[in-house]
Amino acid sequence: MKTIRYTLRLLARNFWTLLGFEALLRLITTFALVPLVQFFLDRLMAFYGYSFITLESLPAFLAHPGVVVAILFLLLVLSAISIFDVSAILLIFDQSREDKNITMREALSFGLKQSIRTFYPRNILLPLYALLLVPLLNLGITSNIINSIPIPEFILDYILENQTFTIIYVLLALALGYGFIRLIYTFPSFLLEGQSFVKSARHSIHLTRKHFWGDLVSIVGLKLLFDVLLIVIVAIPSMIAVLAFLSNAGVFIKSVVVGIVAGTAITLMLLTFILGSATSYAIVCTRYWNRLTEVGEEIPNPEPPKWIKRPTSPTNRWIIGITALSYLVLCVSAASYSQYSISTEDLDESEPAPRVEVTAHRGASKQYPENTMAAFRGAKLQGADWIELDVQQSKDGVLFISHDSNFIRISDVNKNAWELTYAEIAKLDASGLLNKQYKGERYPTLKQVLAWAKANDMRLNVELKPNKHYTNLEAQAAQEIRDAGMTNNVILASQSYDCVKNIAQVAPDMSRAYIISLVYGKINELNAADIYSVEENSCTQRFVQYAHDNGKRVLAWTINRPANMERALENGVDNIITDDVPTAQSVIATDSIEITVDSLLSNMYYYLMEM
Repeated sequence: MKTIRYTLRLLARNFWTLLGFEALLRLITTFALVPLVQFFLDRLMAFYGYSFITLESLPAFLAHPGVVVAILFLLLVLSAISIFDVSAILLIFDQSREDKNITMREALSFGLKQSIRTFYPRNILLPLYALLLVPLLNLGITSNIINSIPIPEFILDYILENQTFTIIYVLLALALGYGFIRLIYTFPSFLLEGQSFVKSARHSIHLTRKHFWGDLVSIVGLKLLFDVLLIVIVAIPSMIAVLAFLSNAGVFIKSVVVGIVAGTAITLMLLTFILGSATSYAIVCTRYWNRLTEVGEEIPNPEPPKWIKRPTSPTNRWIIGITALSYLVLCVSAASYSQYSISTEDLDESEPAPRVEVTAHRGASKQYPENTMAAFRGAKLQGADWIELDVQQSKDGVLFISHDSNFIRISDVNKNAWELTYAEIAKLDASGLLNKQYKGERYPTLKQVLAWAKANDMRLNVELKPNKHYTNLEAQAAQEIRDAGMTNNVILASQSYDCVKNIAQVAPDMSRAYIISLVYGKINELNAADIYSVEENSCTQRFVQYAHDNGKRVLAWTINRPANMERALENGVDNIITDDVPTAQSVIATDSIEITVDSLLSNMYYYLMEM
């Protein structure tokens, strides 16, 4: 309880200065830093002759020494900006602990001076700490950048399905967490005591010695507690807003109530966003100064004074006024949106969005052996709209279905597709090493699958996997599709853009998808593809809108977790590729009929932005 009281006092003593600084920095980050970073990357790509980057072209791009130097410089600058943010926050808290007022100008000046120290040779390890370890507790501006690059779900699933990789992953996560807690006090020591990064890190290790679990519970536990409290605080007015919106009250009364409570909810959400990092550092500072006292180091005013009303500076009065005006604007905007929605029956009569389709990844591969007829029949029974499958070519030129070109993972035979005839391949068990129930399943040919799909009215997403051993793969696949009468019910896809271009030449009448794991830049120049099949973390709302604006559909792969499915739906994807068809269908059905708190508040937010 003492720690919570200490933290709240740190936040309260110079609250308006803290709010003004963090709000200004968030505005600069959103409207200046992000565009500048994008401009820097765009210019860098243009200089080396790239208008877009995908995972396929990334190695060649990074092979230029100048690119590596430029990216390292960019990371160094981002690290300095993070230090600038943290420095100002810590100085504000330090002055709060000493019961002193501080202005935004003083915080800005201190942050600028400290950020320059990032470039000192003796602090060479500081950027690594700022960019990699700090985001573990979401403690700074760079957290938003780093945390926006999560581990793709298909990679995480692959790791968790392999016992060895899972152990390595867990050990690595534990090591990072342990290292982070041991180094948790590096910033306060580095920024407030003026020590080098190495000395500050050693000081932090000294302070956390024999106190690892206490620090872990105090810092992480308090952060989680504050996060939960903020969620509850935001959720209450949000629920009231939705209930008021759906009530039978008069239009004016309903609009006023919705305006006040929704405006309050949105304001709290914005405050949470603005002060999230500051709250985290308040917790760290609380523990830091307590630890200094425990080890016998003297610090003035070891505990912040009780909050009392003090005269506010002219700058803070401006901040209070802007905050109050912003709250009023949000309330009025929310009320206006509510009245508009009610009077036009916006929610009831709006055009329904096109139904998002579901593709069974390698068939119903969660319940059946992947890329087998059993998996394809299972996908049909589950009601999948499409089936995604992978095509390889045998030694004698037969196209057959298999994700891997080597048979070791599925059939425990260390041979490649181009080393065996299809007659030999057809003898292999395709049920998987651990799937005894379907033992005896074989690798089907593309012709067999096409004939089955034609008879069962099933559409196919056919991924071609070219390599130097295969010949005329695109032309052969296209001809077999035509012969089966499936031209209009098949997408030909590949992770190789050269393959997609070849498909466009030999089969201009067929839909073509470029499979992308990573994407940045002007991908509208990838005009050989009609469709982008994109790893789900890259399916941001901005990307999907960009693709749609350029007449391209977006397929999101491979999504098995409901939360990720919901995010993909919110971002506007056209098709979800998944191993778990029933879950995807359930999420889509729920999304289409549910009026959520988040959607209502989001609509109000976009209405405000368009005013």
